[in-house]
Amino acid sequence: MHVEKILKFVRSNLNIIIPLLLLIPIYAILYKIYIPRVNAFGCFDDCNNFMGGYFLLQGKAMFSEFFFNHQPFAGFISYFIQAVTHPQNVFELILRHRQFVLVFSLIMNAILIWRFRLPAFLFILLYEPAKFYLFGDRFLAEGIIVYPLAYLTGLALLKISSQKPTANSQTLLTIDYYLVSIAAWFVIFMREPYVPLALVLFAIIFFENKLRKIRIIPILLFATLSIITLLSFNLSEYFFNVVTVNYTAVLPSDVKADMLGNRFTQALFYPVYVFFYGNSNILRNLLILIDIVFLANLFVLFKKRVYRTIIAILIVLGLANIRVVLPGSMFYEAFHLLVWFALFVFITSMLVFWNFIQKKLFYASILILSFALLSFVSSRSYFAHEPFDQHKELLTNYGEVMQIGEVARKLSGPGDTLFLDGSDDLIYWQAKIPSSYKYSWYTSAMPHFKKYADARIEMFKINPPTFYKEFGSCPKKSDIGELYRLPDFVKNKYVQLYNLENPSCLFVRKDKVDQISDAQWKKAAESLYRLPRTTIP
Repeated sequence: MHVEKILKFVRSNLNIIIPLLLLIPIYAILYKIYIPRVNAFGCFDDCNNFMGGYFLLQGKAMFSEFFFNHQPFAGFISYFIQAVTHPQNVFELILRHRQFVLVFSLIMNAILIWRFRLPAFLFILLYEPAKFYLFGDRFLAEGIIVYPLAYLTGLALLKISSQKPTANSQTLLTIDYYLVSIAAWFVIFMREPYVPLALVLFAIIFFENKLRKIRIIPILLFATLSIITLLSFNLSEYFFNVVTVNYTAVLPSDVKADMLGNRFTQALFYPVYVFFYGNSNILRNLLILIDIVFLANLFVLFKKRVYRTIIAILIVLGLANIRVVLPGSMFYEAFHLLVWFALFVFITSMLVFWNFIQKKLFYASILILSFALLSFVSSRSYFAHEPFDQHKELLTNYGEVMQIGEVARKLSGPGDTLFLDGSDDLIYWQAKIPSSYKYSWYTSAMPHFKKYADARIEMFKINPPTFYKEFGSCPKKSDIGELYRLPDFVKNKYVQLYNLENPSCLFVRKDKVDQISDAQWKKAAESLYRLPRTTIP
């Protein structure tokens, strides 16, 4: 009898069980193509997250004791990863975070398959091989929140369109409401630009004429989690870091996409712009083919006069694309498109199966998407077919950071401090030397704000760092200005070290030079750093 029940359960849930089993070989392939390329690009926002985790490990309070102009959760996740895995070098630091992203995506994709079945599996097939071009494999908040946002989007569309999520269920499950509260809270405190999107999806899912008891507890859960999170920080510093800094310094620096219309129309009607603007490459080719399927299935909804669903889809995609970039953009200039791309693929996958009754459209959609995927991954331009040298990439993208950090560490002693002037923040992690600065690090955004610039000058007056790293690379061809170099009133107190025969960006306080032993200088020489010849005793 039990065997019959098991067989019946298996037969009735094959559209969940088979995709879940297929996740194993899919992720084996993804691991094989993504992990060897963890050094393919240098530092980006992921390094900011690493440093957030590092400073938390040093016992610093986020926002008040170290600057962090993003929502806090990415820094805390990095703290957890570093505390558990204890990375010994920069390569391992990057590797452990990339492995986390893969494991997290595996778990979340399994949840999506459990909840949405075949549409979720189609989403995985299309999104996972392509996310590399939008930095979706890196430890970025954008690459992490796409999965809970896909879950929220799927439920919101089911709710607003009255589609049946399962064969025997016409309403959202009780557990959905609790997971929605957690997912919305998670997204909100992971990445600030997507707070409006998370709140809109949350409102759609919970909106009812009568607030039933089943919804009250999850709403209270969301409110409680959010309040506790906010009260965990110095609120004035939190709002200055996350709101003031981004609104006054980061957002104005965003480059407007060179397309017709303003940002609002570009974000709302981006699926139309895809056909007429952008770079010609395999990513845009994939995007165009998915877009054809998306618009064809959306047109069916229009013919059925399902206007609420169409409006909801456009609003969701518009809010996911509030920092518009040209279609076909890739890597550094394109990561803002990551959330939109993920939700675009997910919504398209849902539309395809919603319109299953339209047999010709369904089979045409599957055929086009299959061709899109196969032509994409089989293209000679696809990154998995390109040769790579992991060691060379590590040295090219992180070599200078590791070198300077290691030299400072070898020359340092108890009580020494370090200050990096606006760049190469990962040196703190490599050097393991405490910062002398009130806000721990001085990122490229901070010179624009008087409180941070004044704190920097105050540091040089009262507590000048033992080791100082000048902004950018050296030697400089021209003066970069006092905001990014040693202030004139302390310049004579430092010695500029040499890297081979060239002046480096690393300075040592003169009173420290005499305290450094010959053995330490010998170790620094192994990393090709030395005193200027006029200073050598």
